[in-house]
Amino acid sequence: MKKIIIIIPILFFVLVLTGLVFDWGRRDVDAPGIENINVATSSTENMVKELPISVKNIKDGQIISSPLFIEGSARGYWYFEASFPIELVDLEGNILGNTIAYAQSDWMTTEYVDFIAYMEFTKPAHSNKALLVLNKDNPSGNPDMDQAIFIPVILK
Repeated sequence: MKKIIIIIPILFFVLVLTGLVFDWGRRDVDAPGIENINVATSSTENMVKELPISVKNIKDGQIISSPLFIEGSARGYWYFEASFPIELVDLEGNILGNTIAYAQSDWMTTEYVDFIAYMEFTKPAHSNKALLVLNKDNPSGNPDMDQAIFIPVILK
């Protein structure tokens, strides 16, 4: 009788452990929403639901000139003190221009908040291709908290 009392909990433990081991791999594959992760570099109007930021007046491959007016919306957590930085960089990583986007309403929310920005830049002689980089404001300086959206543009 004592052997049965000891064997039953051991069998139960082995069954539970086996179930956890076989279920562990399934959780990674069946994780809800994993197939919906969007790694796009643009921010078109229909991506607002998928990306934390959307630019309304500049699309992938659009021709832009200085001065550049930028408008869109971003989740409240993209801002710090109602602003976030924007850069224009050439394909070699040189900064052609930078500015600050400013929230147009209360930014202390998880919802989308409209922003505007104005940037002047000089087109380099060696290339007309660049990236508009919208950076999540990261006052902590922790690189793990960095996020950015890249929009390829053509300079006029």
